Amino acid sequence: MKKYSLVLKELSSLVDKIDDKEFNSLVDSIITASHVFLAGAGRSGQMINAFANRLMHLGLSVSVVGEVSSPHSRKNDLMIVGSGSGETQRLINQVKIAKNNGVYIALITAAPDSTLATLADYVLTIPAGPSAQPMGSLFEQASLLTYDSIVLSLMANLNETSQTMKERHADIE
Repeated sequence: MKKYSLVLKELSSLVDKIDDKEFNSLVDSIITASHVFLAGAGRSGQMINAFANRLMHLGLSVSVVGEVSSPHSRKNDLMIVGSGSGETQRLINQVKIAKNNGVYIALITAAPDSTLATLADYVLTIPAGPSAQPMGSLFEQASLLTYDSIVLSLMANLNETSQTMKERHADIE
């Protein structure tokens, strides 16, 4: 259990380092978006897919980039990208296409000086620096917790409850 405590300690150390202004700007941008596209790669992509699911439960118009049911992007849509490094070439290419279509870009990253950050309209930095955990685990874990925190803020702003969200949960599974 000492390793479990280590993981929790690393996550706890990030809580006060997330900028409230960046967080609130992202929440506001989600509320005002016509449609929200979400993108990520690898484990960061898995975390953002879970976030997309919760945004759908909130009743928002959302899709994951690359899915066959994803619609054409439009001006004033929002694309949220999760990337620890901010340098994943596939995501950079997707963001450039979205920006050309007038889509606002929000980036959740550990690298606020990255290529993706320079392309983004909103940057929420998760300062997941050196870690005892392998590779990008700390960022990936912290991003999921950040996404769940955003969901709680959206619930309050949109007058949603767990029950109203549950009514949008898939029933044909």
